Amino acid sequence: MRRKDREVAGDENIAKIIEQCTTCHVAMADDANAGIPYVIPLSFGYSLNGGVLELYFHCAHIGKKLDCIRKNPNVAFSMCVENRIEIHEDVYCKSGRFYASVVGQGKAEIVEDTAEKCRGLSLLMQRQAAGAAHGSSSAQLMLTAPHKFEFTPAQAAAVTVLKITSTNYTGKAKPGVTGAAPERP
Repeated sequence: MRRKDREVAGDENIAKIIEQCTTCHVAMADDANAGIPYVIPLSFGYSLNGGVLELYFHCAHIGKKLDCIRKNPNVAFSMCVENRIEIHEDVYCKSGRFYASVVGQGKAEIVEDTAEKCRGLSLLMQRQAAGAAHGSSSAQLMLTAPHKFEFTPAQAAAVTVLKITSTNYTGKAKPGVTGAAPERP
């Protein structure tokens, strides 16, 4: 990372950024189009333990991203939370946005194990519910108390679950006041 002054280190600090993100952009190779990269925004759930980041996504049983991953499981990902913009009237080039981001590379796989599919779907739903509770989504949260989302094997069979495993990720932030991640807008 070139800007070491903006580096965010440690699983706990990286998790603080991820908790504010609602979308993860995943990039993969599209062999069907002469190796042109293919990027797609996805809702996600995650687990971060001991320097291993696992990202979970769900999708239909067929589609372009599955075709790409089957041919080449190497992917890159990016997620970001943006905050206010600071404009320097005297020198516009000093202007900028306060932000925090996590980017990385990893291996994508289609999860076949039913228990892991259910776990991944639970993590995804918990992440989405947390985002709605913090006002980062236009959806209204219908829960009045913390909720543990559990999925049955039949429910898990209705979708495909993808997992990206990464040990090669970094956090970066231009905080608005203090801390690793900017305050919510």
